[in-house]
Amino acid sequence: MLGPAFALGSSLGYGVGDYLGGTTSRRIGTLRFIFCAQIIGVVLAGGWVALAADPIPPIGTVAAAAGAGLGITVGLAAFFQAMAVGKMSLVAPISATGVALPVAAGILRGDHPSVAQVIGIVAAIAGVVLLTRNPGRPRADRTEAGLGLALLAALGTGVFLWLMAPASGHGVPWAIFICRAVPAIVLSVVFSIRHPSLGPALQPRTATRILAQAILGFVATTLYAFATLHGQLAIVSVLGSLYPAVTVLLAYRLLDERLGGIQQLGILAVLGGVVLLSI
Repeated sequence: MLGPAFALGSSLGYGVGDYLGGTTSRRIGTLRFIFCAQIIGVVLAGGWVALAADPIPPIGTVAAAAGAGLGITVGLAAFFQAMAVGKMSLVAPISATGVALPVAAGILRGDHPSVAQVIGIVAAIAGVVLLTRNPGRPRADRTEAGLGLALLAALGTGVFLWLMAPASGHGVPWAIFICRAVPAIVLSVVFSIRHPSLGPALQPRTATRILAQAILGFVATTLYAFATLHGQLAIVSVLGSLYPAVTVLLAYRLLDERLGGIQQLGILAVLGGVVLLSI
């Protein structure tokens, strides 16, 4: 039961963190937010590696962790930018469909999904289709604006969920550190080229929110890494993808976001499909 428990804790952390990240990115920009959060994550992970004193993992593990880090960075960047231009309560459920990637990877290596998992995949895809329907509004509205980015977020998240399992096999501290360090280097290069001011991110209230999101993201990633060591990937990857339910609830309660009937059905289909994938 440790695997599912860790995965559910991961979803809670990601859900609250994504709400903080989405609302903060709207104010200061996605690049500033992602860069600052990643640097904090590297510092936290680096301290853990120093305390653990584990040996350096083999090259295959390093490659998997680097891939997982790049995947989650692309996923988060697309996710937060999508929430900056679209509805949080639409973007979050769409991004959850990335869980189909680790499930598909399992199928390719010989796993056999249950009938419920097949139904879950179909339900998730159908939910995305329903979420894109917005009768009576121009196609250039906020829903359409965030759709492509939300799908990119799903792909990035799926890569992370898939590769974090092999990355964690030789020690969670190194997996988390590499997962954070590689994208931090890439973001530093982008940041040095674009030269955006860090002033908006250093405002006390904003800095506090960035720190809170970074800590939540670090804890959530750590919990998911441990979940892959104590449970089946097909199950923990799905349970670790339930974070949109938390984000949607927060957006509904705190941002007063409202959805049409078809879109509400789409959210239920996506989240229901994610749950079915774990059966």
